[in-house]
Amino acid sequence: MFEIVSQIFIYFILVALIGGIIGYLIGHAGCSKKSSSCNEKTKSTHELHIDKRESKEDEGLTVISSNSTNEPKEVGKKPTLLLEPREDGKDNLQLIKGIGKVSEKFLNDIGIYHFEQIAKLTKEEVIWLNNSMTLFQGKIEREEWVTQAKKLAQNSK
Repeated sequence: MFEIVSQIFIYFILVALIGGIIGYLIGHAGCSKKSSSCNEKTKSTHELHIDKRESKEDEGLTVISSNSTNEPKEVGKKPTLLLEPREDGKDNLQLIKGIGKVSEKFLNDIGIYHFEQIAKLTKEEVIWLNNSMTLFQGKIEREEWVTQAKKLAQNSK
């Protein structure tokens, strides 16, 4: 009698493990490496999603911010973006103090590959970049990316 109960218990554990593995695989089958929705909870903040195929000359809009005063928040003007780097390859944007791997990847993903692009950013375009990802939040001005990029662009010619 004890042998039968122990065999049933072992089979029950095996079935539970196999079921758990199959459930895990089915639950994560729709997740891709590019999609972070499977790895993090839905955020209550709004993020600006960027499509590189959009017109490169879109003007900025004024939107209502989520602060308690409901004052309009300036979005700025979308900078000139490239679909891919020039033939000579992209610049190492990490040479600019304040740009790490994550910032460089974001900039490359939206279409900024060269020092010259950053060097030519206007105040409105910097505002647009600040608002397009929570990563920046004033970092461009604080760490003087435009000034640094101008020097690096001149040195790379």
